[in-house]
Amino acid sequence: MQYLLDTSICVFFLRGKLALDEIIKEKGRENCFVSEITALWSRKQ
Repeated sequence: MQYLLDTSICVFFLRGKLALDEIIKEKGRENCFVSEITALWSRKQ
């Protein structure tokens, strides 16, 4: 199964409210993706 990490999930991770690194390890890095919108947003922050 593939997972799209949206902006909200990434914000929770950046604020220390989510162990996203552990989730990615569990699901497999090759199955986790970030949208272009989220990637562009994160560069501006």
